[in-house]
Amino acid sequence: MDLNQIETRPTVQDIYKIIGQERIMEYYLNVPIVMGRRYVNPLRADSNPGCFFKWLPSGNLYFVDYATEQVYYTCIDVAMLVTGYKYPDVLYKIESDFQLTNLNLSDKARLKAETKETVIPEMIPATIKVKLTRFTAEDLAYWKQFGVSPSILRFYDVRRVDKAWINDDLWYVNNNDDPCYRYKEKDKFKLYRPLVRKKQLKFRTNFFGGILEGYTQLPHRGQLLIITKGLKDVMTLHGLGYNAVAVRGETTPISENAYELLKNRFDQLVLWFDPDQAGITGARKMSEKYNIPFFQYDGAYGKDPSDIYRDHGPEKVLELCKQLKNL
Repeated sequence: MDLNQIETRPTVQDIYKIIGQERIMEYYLNVPIVMGRRYVNPLRADSNPGCFFKWLPSGNLYFVDYATEQVYYTCIDVAMLVTGYKYPDVLYKIESDFQLTNLNLSDKARLKAETKETVIPEMIPATIKVKLTRFTAEDLAYWKQFGVSPSILRFYDVRRVDKAWINDDLWYVNNNDDPCYRYKEKDKFKLYRPLVRKKQLKFRTNFFGGILEGYTQLPHRGQLLIITKGLKDVMTLHGLGYNAVAVRGETTPISENAYELLKNRFDQLVLWFDPDQAGITGARKMSEKYNIPFFQYDGAYGKDPSDIYRDHGPEKVLELCKQLKNL
């Protein structure tokens, strides 16, 4: 059986019905939509507020920028520009960011949606089941390059997957050329396939809301806490003696409750996200909301702590971590 055929790609129509074009546009542009208002384009160097939003008779919402060649941008176009994902892979990214994989519409609710009646779908986490197996020597070598030892893997309860089912559909079968690892936070899972060829298959999760990866492993009290974007980076930093947690996604901010808990346990919080458009946008948004300083790293040595460790060694990561204390 071709496992790729098990995947059911969300359609643009489903995404528009369940989320709404305005929500998607506001989420990725990080600006409120006010019809008739003029905006600068946050996706390019722009000081002239000449852009605006416009609904066309086709029923599509557009971000209009006459200073660019394309001029008219749908919310899907905007999501592609911000995330770097191409079509149709961007649909999986939107699905993940808004947790559409966890939205189950009943037949009745879907019928109402199709007849343009107002429907508020219920958030139901996807069911993920896994059969685990032992790490191979190749697995341990893979993690070692990021400074992640077997003891760190045990501490964070990262395991090798033999088989995985999502909503009772077989999604993964053990393959040494395409290993799959299970992350766990409380009773929720994330599946990580670092070597898979199709980018949209790299992660599957039933994490939801403001779940922070690595939260249960944090000490009760500490000085510096680094908020980053993935458990692999959390484990790399832990191996170097730094406390860290990871948000579910760089565009998914932590909840106010989580922020208060972290603030009361650690003397200093800092953000270290990827130096790309999504990371910079997410860091600025969270920094503005909670007044948390963010590391304006230029990506000269790699995009994140784990890659920097792999390519330049632990000394370079430690050198950068020292800069965090002065933010």
